[in-house]
Amino acid sequence: MTGHDTVDRFDRYCELLDSLTGVKPVISDVEPRVAKDGPVRAISYIGTPKSGYITGFTYGLSLSSRPDWGSKGRELSITIRSGDVKWSQVPARVAAALRGICPFDPGQVLGYKVPYVQGSSMNSIALAKPVLDLGSELLDLGGVEGGAKVLDLIEIIGAYPIHSSE
Repeated sequence: MTGHDTVDRFDRYCELLDSLTGVKPVISDVEPRVAKDGPVRAISYIGTPKSGYITGFTYGLSLSSRPDWGSKGRELSITIRSGDVKWSQVPARVAAALRGICPFDPGQVLGYKVPYVQGSSMNSIALAKPVLDLGSELLDLGGVEGGAKVLDLIEIIGAYPIHSSE
């Protein structure tokens, strides 16, 4: 864990996402694999990008760091045609299970032994560019420390549910 999890950081992240989506989210906690690594949350935007869809973002993956990420962190996003909020929580469950182990690189496929959501046989996700246009490639969650602006850059990686046979 990088040690920069604060209420202000989480609030800045939600404010940025709220401004991009124009919707207030449903936030749920996901139990992390290792509690000392910090929280993992699913931030779900129902009806985004349009009616009949749901978009979810993770919070907590960026609390870990990897040398191959450079000076930025990563979070995941999913957009799917469904009204079931459980779909928007899939990336957070994956991040909670694999944070600190997996690089979450675009092009990577991550599988699970059972379907992610009851009633669907999809049990894997492919990582790529996110569906939603976020305006820029990186979000800055930085604040001010000692009167100086501190950068805290986050790259959003898209998660696409697939069948393990794909």
